[in-house]
Amino acid sequence: MRRRIIALWPLLLGSVWLLSLFAPLLSPGRALANRDIAVLQIPLRLSFRDLAQLGLPVWNPWLHGGQPILSNPSYGAFYPPSWLVFAAPPAYALSLIAVLHAVLAFAGAWRLARRFGCGGGAAALAGIGYVGSGAYLSLLSLFNLFCSMAWLPWVIGWGDESLRLPPGARWWRPGLLAGGALGLQLLSGEPSPAVISGLALLALTASAAFRRPAAAPRALLPFLFAAALAAAQLLPTLGRLADTPRKGLPSPVATLWSTPPARLVEIVLPRFYGDPARDVEGFFFGWNLHDRNYPFIESLYPGLLLAVLAASALLVWRIPRRAAWALCLAGGWFLALGRHNPAYEGIRRAIPVLAVLRYPEKFILLALLGLLVAGVLGWQWLLDEREAGRPQCADFPLTLALVALAAALSLTALLFWAPPAAFSFIGSHGDPFLPLSRVLALQYLRSEGRAAVATTAAVAALLGLCRWRRPSRRLLEGAAILLLAADLWHYGHGLVQTLPASAYRTPPPLAAAVLPSRDRIFVQAPREGAPEVVRRWGDSGTLYTRAQLAGLKPYTGLLWHLPYAFSTDFDLMLTGWGRQAGSILEGEVAEHQRVYRYLGSWNVGTLFLQKPFREQLAELGDPAAPPLRKVVNRYVLPRFRLVPRVVFHATHAEALAAARAEDWQVGRTEHCVRPGWTQSAGYGPAARLLAVQDEAARIAVRYRAAEGAFFVAAMTYDRQWRAFLDGKPVETYPTAACQLGVALPPGEHRLVLRYGEPRVGAGAAVSLLTLGAGAAVFFGLGRRRRMA
Repeated sequence: MRRRIIALWPLLLGSVWLLSLFAPLLSPGRALANRDIAVLQIPLRLSFRDLAQLGLPVWNPWLHGGQPILSNPSYGAFYPPSWLVFAAPPAYALSLIAVLHAVLAFAGAWRLARRFGCGGGAAALAGIGYVGSGAYLSLLSLFNLFCSMAWLPWVIGWGDESLRLPPGARWWRPGLLAGGALGLQLLSGEPSPAVISGLALLALTASAAFRRPAAAPRALLPFLFAAALAAAQLLPTLGRLADTPRKGLPSPVATLWSTPPARLVEIVLPRFYGDPARDVEGFFFGWNLHDRNYPFIESLYPGLLLAVLAASALLVWRIPRRAAWALCLAGGWFLALGRHNPAYEGIRRAIPVLAVLRYPEKFILLALLGLLVAGVLGWQWLLDEREAGRPQCADFPLTLALVALAAALSLTALLFWAPPAAFSFIGSHGDPFLPLSRVLALQYLRSEGRAAVATTAAVAALLGLCRWRRPSRRLLEGAAILLLAADLWHYGHGLVQTLPASAYRTPPPLAAAVLPSRDRIFVQAPREGAPEVVRRWGDSGTLYTRAQLAGLKPYTGLLWHLPYAFSTDFDLMLTGWGRQAGSILEGEVAEHQRVYRYLGSWNVGTLFLQKPFREQLAELGDPAAPPLRKVVNRYVLPRFRLVPRVVFHATHAEALAAARAEDWQVGRTEHCVRPGWTQSAGYGPAARLLAVQDEAARIAVRYRAAEGAFFVAAMTYDRQWRAFLDGKPVETYPTAACQLGVALPPGEHRLVLRYGEPRVGAGAAVSLLTLGAGAAVFFGLGRRRRMA
């Protein structure tokens, strides 16, 4: 019975801990509502699922006027857990994916601690600390990061095992497993965690090579295997990057959301700047600290107990791989500082991987990994030393805890005894557009101060018990688990935000007003720096999501199959022709009629324009008042049309100038690009479309034209579109509006357009061959060795 309890202990503890955090996600009636879920993750995965019903989903016609899918890692098309969208509604599928990865992260952290010689108590701290840390729970707002970081403990554990096995042992087996986990990180849709894992592996390699240099080349196996395994995603993505804004990110874009050095205080006092999850209530005071007035990673808190133990372990104790964890901590902070680090820009330009990544604050996850592992190993070392008769080893962490307690007491006393200083802090760091009562804000800070005092006192008390010989090891381990769990739950459970799943199924008034949709919509983005009226729907934690849904912020309209033109390019993966089309729109904004005609050429039949700020304020008392004004575009043109006249120009600049000169009346005369040609062709007015079959990546058109015609598809031009007339290939042309055109001969014919992503087939073949070869080596060599 005891053995069974010991065997089931991780399962029981993990189940209780994960249920305390993620239980709402198990109900189909609730759905995630964190930051990027509504505006990016659910819409993209819903599109992927729906388009898969028409065949291989390679082209999304509902965003940006049409864009490739498989070369954009944001869809997670090649990541196996993403395929849950085919078995459950996308909103519920994301909830299940989140729970699945939380389980994976807990198990990986537990195994990692055991790998470094920890007992069950320290391993429990690892699982609770990793999944419950503020940083990991914050990643629910950055969903691909959340999924990818679940694999990090597995990469580190298997990678270290491969590096440390003696010569002659089967070191390649854990090496292949580490590469497989690293490859899954690459496939998940977010490259930053794979870079973080790679840096952690390099730190472990440096630590291993210090004692045995011959082990260093083993580190190549995980990297090579991961790159080959993820080739299905990497090859098409690398081919696309050169045609996207990421090929040359300017420094202000690349270093946005750099970690301010002042955030270091959050490691010990997590609510020093208030609670980002309660921003709309006015209880967040980091406006002047963060880019865009909000942190990229909402919480950095690892748990005070682990922070104190990590500091002790890295400074004075001899824990396993101490140099590696110190490198992770220092390297993560160094990179996370971003533009606050004078050396970062040079490093970013010198290292190609960093050159295409945004938001340096992501690298704080590497630092927090080093902190977490060092803290867990420090707890194990402390208990072992205590059993060996050296309880005085607890003096250093106890001193640190007492210093943290003194700081918490001092700040809390200041809040009670010097309210003017608190009011000054609130006024200079709070939301300038939210007139919150200073008294309410002060009451909130005082409550947080009391909580900080209680936490630091509890940690000091636990470490004081470690200094005393009488408490048993089991009692101390149980107290540490309860203390860390209570601490992290208090500060982190609010980061798991949900709302009724019906919010993603029921169209808001703006969407209902244009359903069923025949044409595209255009949603005007708020002007940069302009104040926005915040409407209150339900609890504050889901206010952002509800506002995005109500305002049809891209890409939320995809939830109700509303096709967009000129969507916001969230992930900076817009192709060159798509960016050019957007630049043209920006140039036409000053001309009222011209911009409507240009949008009409893109089949935009409805515009949703921002209401003036004063008008939004006047309607604030009416919950049914929409935040945008609906405008019907009377210049809308069909998405597929035959044009009676076309003029070919040698360059796109010439075609654009001619179309603008005619106020974008391209329904009568289209202007196209044909290098080396400048000529026009006229057709009779009798041409008409007989049938159109639109299957996203395959468009079949049957037409009749006595004198020929010019066919225009109002979708973003891409060289990978192939046109076939009665089965024979014909040429395609980009139009002045960056759309796709085909010259058609007289008679009745059938035109078929097909899109195929380059490098996808080759990448998929490499991935499958790598998977097969890796399995053969993993199992085959092991079996051969046993037979020998």
